[in-house]
Amino acid sequence: MMKRLLLAFTAIIMSASTFAQISHDLEIFSEDGMKFTLILNGRVMNETPVSSIQILNTDKDYLNAKIKFEDTGYEDIVKKNLQLAYPSTDEAQKNTPVTVVYKIVEKKGNMKLRFASRSAKKIQEQVIINQTVEEGAGVEITNGKLTIRW
Repeated sequence: MMKRLLLAFTAIIMSASTFAQISHDLEIFSEDGMKFTLILNGRVMNETPVSSIQILNTDKDYLNAKIKFEDTGYEDIVKKNLQLAYPSTDEAQKNTPVTVVYKIVEKKGNMKLRFASRSAKKIQEQVIINQTVEEGAGVEITNGKLTIRW
């Protein structure tokens, strides 16, 4: 009885960990360097406007996105069901984590969000020897690019 319980528990843990591994990365940048604030599923990603933002390890296949520009002369961009995952019915491809890039472009005086690229996510094995969590963990700003670990 104890062996069956232990085996069932192990199977549940292993199957849960396989689902937890599917996570996508999203990058949005402005071609002209225009600064913006990104709101995903009602959650403000950056308080300070930036011209490029990267969101790492989100388990969502689709997001509702809103882009508010620092220059209030432009209307907000609202994109419902912003697609991260592969647009495929193939189960193998459907469960593949991806890195997807969108760019903000100006078309006839209006700002538009356009798909730029999507590729299978490169997952590297990582060995953590000593991990400490500090205030602001998961948020990095490097060379004006904001990276948020979801």
